[in-house]
Amino acid sequence: MKRSLLVLVMSMTVTSAGMAATSIAAAATATQGFTGAGRGLFDRSFRDEPTYTGSYTSTGQLGSGHFVVDTGIHTSAEFTRSDGMKLAGTVVENTPLECGTPSPNLECFRVDVTGTSSDVASAHIVIAARIGALTGIVYQTTFSLHGTLTLNRRLGYAMLDANGTVYAFGGMEHVGDAPTIDATDLERTPTGNGYWVVNALGNVYAFGDAPYLGNAPDPTFAPGETVTSMSTTPTGKGYWLFTSRGRAYTFGDARSFGDLRSITLNGRIVGSVATPTGGGYYMVGADGGVFAFGDARFRGSMGNRVLNQPVVGLVPTPDNSGYWLVASDGGVFSFDATFSGSMGGTRLNRPIVAMVRYGSAYLMIGSDGGTFNFSSAPFFGSKGGSPIPAPVVNGAAAS
Repeated sequence: MKRSLLVLVMSMTVTSAGMAATSIAAAATATQGFTGAGRGLFDRSFRDEPTYTGSYTSTGQLGSGHFVVDTGIHTSAEFTRSDGMKLAGTVVENTPLECGTPSPNLECFRVDVTGTSSDVASAHIVIAARIGALTGIVYQTTFSLHGTLTLNRRLGYAMLDANGTVYAFGGMEHVGDAPTIDATDLERTPTGNGYWVVNALGNVYAFGDAPYLGNAPDPTFAPGETVTSMSTTPTGKGYWLFTSRGRAYTFGDARSFGDLRSITLNGRIVGSVATPTGGGYYMVGADGGVFAFGDARFRGSMGNRVLNQPVVGLVPTPDNSGYWLVASDGGVFSFDATFSGSMGGTRLNRPIVAMVRYGSAYLMIGSDGGTFNFSSAPFFGSKGGSPIPAPVVNGAAAS
């Protein structure tokens, strides 16, 4: 021990897997509707090569925004969210007569899109255009749009309240809530199609494609000891549970690399992170102490330093060359990591309870559900300012 821590398939209906406490839940299917409307321009000589511009609404990661579909020379499509996030693709097929039997003034097209930005896997969009008046060399049209969209990656985040309720944003899909009153951590599966919730007693609740592999052996707990954190293996076929006293319990293909059960701690363990290889993990204490096991590299800590507020989490950099610590006042401490901003010195409505890796850096979550994004990934909203039945205790992200 060294002292130291998408594919989205979218359709016209929304379905989600139910929760199975302490058992394997059904596989999650991320779905969303995709509809839009706007105006189209048809060249008089090439009426089968129009350009469409308009707005769309979806219930998933893309939210709402505007788009351009050009089925002419450029054969391209671009979807832009209202927050500026863009997804681009190339139109590879344009087949008419998708609306059944069209009227003389109705033309229908199917637009199949493949991703050029690596974000769009495919899109099957049907455009029903009503040909309008000729203006100059183009026909002015109005149209409606609907279809399905598949994305290669999932961007988003979720937060967990003490009652076991999960609030999902962006590409993170809600697939169930845990029936508990003392939830402590939320961990997504490597596929992004599920997650686990764990409570203070070490009871594990599995959702989507997250397998249930066992609960913490609570009879071995010392007085006041609770499970505070959970980490998953790269395969998603195992996980670790970590307690406030620094014990590490293994399940599935998770291996033990040691723990802190024989160490007197200055602060309770509040978080954990597994390394990308699954060959090690970090634990972080409320006093800012960082403990590295296996192939986790110790790069410094705030242990034995005077802190304004306790540390609540550790987040490794995307390349795993360093990490950040965050305190409950939003102060951030960087170790071989580029400082990307903090909430330290800013008056918060509620304390920070979690920091998760997101995009190029990190995202903070407050106990009121307020979300603070210090990364290159888009902001998808928060629960800040909205009534929630219990305080938020932790979060997870997909980036």
